[in-house]
Amino acid sequence: MGVSRRTVKSAYIITDMITNTKPQITGIILAGGKSSRMGQEKGLVLHQGVSFIQHIIEAVQQITDTIIISTANPNYMQFGYPCVTDSIPDCGPVGGIYTGLCHSKTAQNLVLSCDIPLITSETLKHLIQCHRDEYQVTYYENTPLIGCYNTTVTTRFKEHLQQKRLRLQQVLASVVSQTITIPKHIQYTIQNINTPTEYKKAMLCN
Repeated sequence: MGVSRRTVKSAYIITDMITNTKPQITGIILAGGKSSRMGQEKGLVLHQGVSFIQHIIEAVQQITDTIIISTANPNYMQFGYPCVTDSIPDCGPVGGIYTGLCHSKTAQNLVLSCDIPLITSETLKHLIQCHRDEYQVTYYENTPLIGCYNTTVTTRFKEHLQQKRLRLQQVLASVVSQTITIPKHIQYTIQNINTPTEYKKAMLCN
């Protein structure tokens, strides 16, 4: 458990989901990686004729209409959502999350990598429903890039960036976070696909 800090109440998120109204939450999709192992821009790789990131967007749209794409690649502008460039470049996911949180206008934020084309709204809703007031970050075990992040962690991310401490797990260890178990029936939806081989394997398993 990390350092205790003040958190913003998030019970309204669960209430909104119960009443079938879209909660006040921002989807932040990280698409700033180099994609060297994939051999091409990961978020734009096609799965069933649709780009990885479009699959992710469609899952997020079932929860919120507010989406930010953290990227310097202008090709992502085609999806119709704000694209923001890292304010501190070349700092990996920590830099992308920090930039997204700085541009967010909501307390709660879904932070997602762009290499999870099998993600579903069910998986994201389960994550949000497991988030509790006393935690600043909630994420699936071993998968911090499918997480619910409160903007109260923004300052801590900035501190780590300034100190060049760029390991995401180090940042998460310094805030109040929790990991949640992935229900068996949705485990396939959180697969990170970083290489063509991983994509082929994911398709064989599904």
